[in-house]
Amino acid sequence: MADRTEPEMPQVPADNLKAAGPADTETLSTPEIAAPMLEVHTPHEAIHTWKSFFVHIATIVVGLLIAVSLEQTVEYFHHRHQRYELGEALRRNGEGNRQYIKDDFAVAEGMLHWALEQTSIVERAGATGILTIRRMPDGRIYAPDAGVWISAKASGLSSLLPAGAQNWFEDMDDRERAIFDSTTGGTTLLNAQLSALDQAIGPHAVETSSGDLDLSVLTAAQRATVIDRFQAVASQVRSVMLQLISYSNDNEYILQTPFDRLDDANEFKRFYEIASKNRAAHPGIKFIFSPK
Repeated sequence: MADRTEPEMPQVPADNLKAAGPADTETLSTPEIAAPMLEVHTPHEAIHTWKSFFVHIATIVVGLLIAVSLEQTVEYFHHRHQRYELGEALRRNGEGNRQYIKDDFAVAEGMLHWALEQTSIVERAGATGILTIRRMPDGRIYAPDAGVWISAKASGLSSLLPAGAQNWFEDMDDRERAIFDSTTGGTTLLNAQLSALDQAIGPHAVETSSGDLDLSVLTAAQRATVIDRFQAVASQVRSVMLQLISYSNDNEYILQTPFDRLDDANEFKRFYEIASKNRAAHPGIKFIFSPK
């Protein structure tokens, strides 16, 4: 009987066994999926003729042109959407500021009438007569909201608007600073005049039962100073009102006119109509000698 022999196992070199380990491990691991990229590939076959060469170059050029055109198209629609959103935000901002301006006019007009009335009261009291003045009406002049335009400039989005629109919004921003700047603004100067008036009457004022202020103890010289202070307040209030009207004119014109036609001569006629209407609505800014 022939001896039964075990089949021989093939001998694998140790180096091969070691090399096989990492390969198996890599096969089992989850491969990373790279993001798809737009690439231009060269043809697999060799180029042997000029015709093939030029076809190859033309294919690359056409592919690049398509890629650039697609990119520019996407960018164009993106910028158009941004411009639309910015325009809508600016319009909403301007419409909201209408109420700020209306309230500011109401406060300023009340302050102007008060200052002029108290000036007349002091003048009629003479040098020694009984003198009682009213307190100033309640209310403050608040700055409109300019946040949208400031943010648009900071982010560079303002450049998406037509040049004329950019100039108009910048002009309106300058007018707002002229009114509300903390150093030289019209309201800052008004507060300084009110402080000077307070210093002139504060130490001598006695509150009456009705809440008014009795200034009968003032001397003739002190009364003359109080008159000057009231007149200075009235003058500065008028100045602030004129600045508010200029701001309101710009705001209304921008709201009523397409951005790309703000510098159009025909459209600009509307600006003069708005300005004339605003001045007529606030007679307090007119002097007695102003043209009718």
